[in-house]
Amino acid sequence: MSSSFLSKKALVIDNSSIITKIIKNFLTKTGFEKGNIFVAHDKNQAMMMFELETFDLVTSGIHLKDSNGIDLLQEIREKATNTEETIPFLIISSEDQETYQEKLDAHQATQYLRKPFNQNQFEQTICSILNGTSEQEPEEAKPSEPTSTQDSSWEESPVEIPPSIVEAFTNSTIEALEQYMTEAIPEVSKGSVELKGYFSAWVDLVEADSRIQITMVANFPKEAACSIYEDIFGEVDIEQVGGVVQELVNIIGGIVKPKISPFSSEIAQLVPQSENSLGEIEMVWDLGLPEAKMGDDHSQDIKLNGVPKFHVPFKVKDDVFHLVVLIQKF
Repeated sequence: MSSSFLSKKALVIDNSSIITKIIKNFLTKTGFEKGNIFVAHDKNQAMMMFELETFDLVTSGIHLKDSNGIDLLQEIREKATNTEETIPFLIISSEDQETYQEKLDAHQATQYLRKPFNQNQFEQTICSILNGTSEQEPEEAKPSEPTSTQDSSWEESPVEIPPSIVEAFTNSTIEALEQYMTEAIPEVSKGSVELKGYFSAWVDLVEADSRIQITMVANFPKEAACSIYEDIFGEVDIEQVGGVVQELVNIIGGIVKPKISPFSSEIAQLVPQSENSLGEIEMVWDLGLPEAKMGDDHSQDIKLNGVPKFHVPFKVKDDVFHLVVLIQKF
C-alpha cells in the first residue's frame, strides 16, 4: 500500500456494480482513501463527475450502459481542460488489447489491464501509472488444499446435449468468473462427478410456455472460493463467501440467457414434448432466485439423475469447481 495515494482522487467506471466494487476495494488496498474514490456506470454519469471533481486517475471498462470506454476516453480528451488532457486513463477489460490499440493510441489511453487480475497485479499497474514504478514483486500463488463433502452419485445423461448448448454455459461461466477477477479454465468432463465442495449454489432458468426448467449447480471447494473472496475483499467471512458463490450462479444465469435463445429447438428436443408443443419454438427464459448451501456434509436436494444434463469442471485457484446443468420439464 502506498501512502502517497491518500490524497489522490479516482473515478471508477463500469456497467457492472460488482466490477466497480472490486476496483474500488483494490484501490483502497493500494492506498486510496475510500472517500476519494467515485463510481459511475455510464458515460453520462462520468462526464457529470468531471464537472464536479478533478481526478488523478480514471479506470473504465470497455462496455458501458450508454456507450463504451473508448468513446468516453475520446470525449474526455476532446473536452479536456489542461489537467484532463493528461489525466491517467486505465482501460480494464477481458478482451484483447490489440482489438482497440489504434483507438487507444489515438486518444492517449495510459494503460490497458486485462481481466482477470489480482490485487498485486492491479497495484503494480497503478504504481506504474502514478509513480512510474512498481512497488512490490508478484506473490507466489499458494496451492489450495482439497476439501471434501458428501458424495453425489452420477449416472450418464439419457440424451446427448448438443455442444453448442454446453459451449454457451461454459463461456458464460468463464465470463462470470472474470467479473470476480478469476480465471476459470474449462477441463474435459470424465463423464462422472463427485460434488465434494464446501459451497454449492443453484438457480433455475424457466421457460413458462414450454414448461422447461434448466437448473445450474455450482459446487466449489472451500479453499478456492475463500481465495477468490480474499483476493477481492480481504479478510474471509465464510457466510459472505457463500453469498459470493450464490451471486455467481445468478451472474452465470444472466449471461447465458441470451446465449441459449438461438438453441430453443435443440433444448425442446431434449425433453418430452406434448403434441401441442411441436413445431417452431422461441423460448423466453426467466431467471429464478438463486439458492445456496455450505458445509462439509451438505447436499443440494436436487435430483441429478434421470434427466438430460451435462457437467463441466473448471480449474480455478489450483483447484477444480464443478458446473452441472440439468434440463427437465416441470
